[in-house]
Amino acid sequence: MMYNKFTLQDFLNDDAFIRWALHNQQDAYWQQVLVDYPHKQEVIRQALQLIQELHRAEDKQTLLVNEERTWQRISEKTINQDPLGRWPKRRYWTTATVVSLVVVLVAGWLWVERSKSTSTYSKLVIKASEKSILIEKVNQNDTPLKISLEDGSVVYLKKNSRFSYPAHFTTKSRETFLSGEAFFQIAPNPKKPFYVYANELVTQVLGTSFDIKAFDNEQQVLVKVRTGRVSVYNQNQIRLVSDESQHLILLPNQQVVFNRQTESLSKQLVEEPIPIHPFIGNEKRYFEDVPVATVLQALEKRYDVRILYNEELLANCIITTTLSDQSLIDQLEVICQTIGATYKEMDAQLVIESSGCP
Repeated sequence: MMYNKFTLQDFLNDDAFIRWALHNQQDAYWQQVLVDYPHKQEVIRQALQLIQELHRAEDKQTLLVNEERTWQRISEKTINQDPLGRWPKRRYWTTATVVSLVVVLVAGWLWVERSKSTSTYSKLVIKASEKSILIEKVNQNDTPLKISLEDGSVVYLKKNSRFSYPAHFTTKSRETFLSGEAFFQIAPNPKKPFYVYANELVTQVLGTSFDIKAFDNEQQVLVKVRTGRVSVYNQNQIRLVSDESQHLILLPNQQVVFNRQTESLSKQLVEEPIPIHPFIGNEKRYFEDVPVATVLQALEKRYDVRILYNEELLANCIITTTLSDQSLIDQLEVICQTIGATYKEMDAQLVIESSGCP
């Protein structure tokens, strides 16, 4: 492979490069790449550092809100008072009364425990304010509010949303806080990861663009990636739905949904995957009497979405089609109808199911 025109983003999207960065696979090959492309050594070094930083995201110390003193004061006040008033003098209680009382007490305990463990924008901001003075922006208008940060990053804050950030980032990280919805365009800096704390979910990046939706009164937090890679994880130990590690790596056209009640992460494709690599010049769009696998490979490359299928079963499936600017899903449905196949999404990938063509 020729690496003359490879950018930082290209290395980050190269699976072989990632395996080398994380597991030292094909080390001799990549060492030779460093020798053959000396002008790319700095870009490669930055890409290595970025990938390894993301991989260590689960081990990084996260920003947690310590509420022990607050809840201790609340408990003391509750204990010293008699919120139920005097107990009735009657010594005999019906079963229904006892059961009702137990249900109320258990529900109250669960509510308190849940409230203590839930991270919200206001709690995070209060804790962060102990380290530095924060600037807060609030948008109540329909038009997104553009916020330019000192590092060159830009945030587009949407309606009914709040965003807090320090006037000057620390030397080691860039920490920000969101309640609501925003689109982020983050300036690359491998030495200073960018963090967005949105309720219980943390999104860590070093240079990319993505959307976050995290309202305090909603049960789900949503992160959608447009370009680059991001690492998403919860601030506490959580049970994951579709990944075995303590954090999820998201690629373009992927999203993660965090359920605040069950504390689970689920990786999916975005509803409408957009082309990541637009057509250039005379790049081929029209395919006549070609194996369907050829068209599927072109779609994979254009949308950066993995499409899985049985090559042997589809070997005799020949189609004629034109790739367009329609959504990936619309184009895939047409192809599946043409060859008598179906598809499903699984772990942010598309799986073609077919019995083959005669």
